[in-house]
Order: sequence, then structure tokens, then C-alpha cells
Amino acid sequence: MVRGALLIGLAAAIAIICFTTFRAAQERAALRASQDRLVAYHGLTPMTHKRLAPDYTDKDGGLLADPPADPAQRLDPDTLVIAHYQDADADTQLVDWEAFLAHVAAATGKPVVRQEYLNSADDVAAVKAGKIHIVALHAADAPYVVNNAGFVPVAVLGTEAGAHGNHLDIAVGAKSKIESLADLREHTLTCTTPDSITGYRAAIAILAEEASMRPDVDYAINFSFGQKRSIQGLVEGDFEVAALSDDKVQSMLGKGSIDKEDFRVIYESQVIPRLTIGYIYNLTPELAGKLSAAVLSFANQGGAVDDSTGQPMRFLASDYQKDFEFVRKIDDSFDPRFHKRPSVPPAPAAEQTAPAAEQTGPAVEPAAPPAAAPA
Repeated sequence: MVRGALLIGLAAAIAIICFTTFRAAQERAALRASQDRLVAYHGLTPMTHKRLAPDYTDKDGGLLADPPADPAQRLDPDTLVIAHYQDADADTQLVDWEAFLAHVAAATGKPVVRQEYLNSADDVAAVKAGKIHIVALHAADAPYVVNNAGFVPVAVLGTEAGAHGNHLDIAVGAKSKIESLADLREHTLTCTTPDSITGYRAAIAILAEEASMRPDVDYAINFSFGQKRSIQGLVEGDFEVAALSDDKVQSMLGKGSIDKEDFRVIYESQVIPRLTIGYIYNLTPELAGKLSAAVLSFANQGGAVDDSTGQPMRFLASDYQKDFEFVRKIDDSFDPRFHKRPSVPPAPAAEQTAPAAEQTGPAVEPAAPPAAAPA
């Protein structure tokens, strides 16, 4: 009887251990699923090196679509359509578009019409269908259009000093003990808005790649809804870490609104070009050559000047493989279904005990990410 009781007790102990192990595994899986949903809410995905869609080839490895081998598939439209990004808030547009249209018309001998480019799914579809022939858009939006619509960037806007663009600064207060990206763990990163490049997307992509940290899992996120608020909140001690647009930081320093001693930059990114321009891959070589020459020879006398140098801006030849490396890194880190995310985030991981429904929604084809906001 004693032996039987011991065996029963041993069996019960084994059963309890097995059940406890099973429950612990279930809880870990539920926590991980909850964390994955929080990360998916931010649009962040494991970094994958995105490449051209199957519709295109890339024989030279330049990451751009090859022109069609069959001359019958190449386009030589009677009228050229230029679609370009336009800053509705700017007093002077970066490019004198009326002068640019006249310049292209003279260089190609073709009439030219223009329309606004919003980086919507319809815009991307029009580029892919050959209804838009020349595109000027924010460089952060270029990789998606390159890979899915056959866009070929030719140049970026800039001066002799380089591309006109912006840096991401990840900064902390002057007295903060945070010295590196790795130190952000269990702290709160203040961002501007979810459609911002320097104020959001670039920051969480860099933290994921270089520090293996995920938003709302390894660190918290809050939003200031403005670069000025982020900068002022950081220097006044309201925020401990902030993703900042370097041009706004430099502007406030120049105006004396803040001092260099008020904060420390712990990470500065490569330049993110403000504007890139190019054409669709399937134009005839003759027309593509004329357009490239027209872009690079345009003087842009009526356009904006660079704030930091005071020089007039013009288009500079670019190398997509080299000059767009950082913007591709951001694009590689985001789900193109980002615009389908819910308006209200899911509950924090600690408040969830079981997997919830898929948050991001089905992919849309063609699906374009939201148009990039520079700050």
C-alpha cells in the first residue's frame, strides 16, 4: 500500500510538473503573440531586403528594373505626363515646375502635362501602367515605387554640398544617463506622428536593426504631434528620448530657441533626400536619355534655395544602390499594409492573456505605404 501511494504521488507530481510546463509555454506563446501584435500595429516587420516584383528583371544587379528586351513593349508617348510631390504649406516650391515642364518639352519635342503625386495606390498603379512617365516624389517613398511600379530614379534635388535632405537625430536631455541606442531599453521614445520619416519610421527601424529592440515591447512610444513640441519637451525635461528632424533642431538653434547644452544627440542618420525624380523603366532608350539630360541640365532658377547653404537647388545625378541605402533600410523594415492599421492601438502586452484578431488587415494590390511626411 505504501508503495502504491508513492507511485500515485509520483504520478501526480509528474502530472503537475507537465501541466505547469504546458501552462508556462502557453503563457509565453500568448505573451509573444501579444507583443507581435503591438509591433505590427506600428507597421514594423522583421527586416527583409525587398527586391523588384516578379514583373521586372535586374540583370546588372543595380536594384532597378531593366528596360523591356522587346522593342515593341517600350513606350514613346506623344504627350509626357509628369507627376510631382507638392508641398502645400511652402511659400516657394522646391522646384519651379512650370519652368521644368517647358524645359522638358523643349528637350524632347513633346507636349508635357503635369499632375500632383500623392503616393496613393492609384498613383502607384498609374506609374506601373505607364500613364505617368516622369515622377518626382519624396525619396523615402521611392523604394516601394521602384520595386512595384518600375520607377527609375535619376537624380535628387540638392546643391554642390550634396543632396537637399534631412537627418534623423535621436536625442536625450543634457543630464540623461542614456549614452547609446542600447540604453533606450525600458525607456520611452517620443515621436511626432506615425507618417513621419525622421520623427518616427526611421527611428524605430534603426532601433530594431541596430539595437534589436521593438516598440511597445522593449521600449515605449508616445507622440508629441509636432517637431517643435518634441524638441521643446526634450530640453524642458518632459521627454527623456526623442526622434528629431535635424533641420528643425538646427532652425531652433539658429533662432536661439534652444542651446546646444540643452540636449545630446546619441544617433545621427545618413541624409534622407527630400526629393528624387526619375522616369518609368519601359520608355524607349532615346526618350529616357533625353529625359535624363533634361533633368540634369535644368537650372531651377525660380525654385527654392537651400536654407543651410543659400545656394539655388538643382537636380544632381544619383546612384540608387548607394545614395538610397538608408531609405531602403527604412522601407525594408515596414509592412506596406501600414495604412490599414487600426486607429486605436491594441491593449499593452501585460493586459492581454490570449491572441487577438489580426490587426493589420489584408494586403491590397497594388498597396502603397502612406505618403512620407518629412518631420
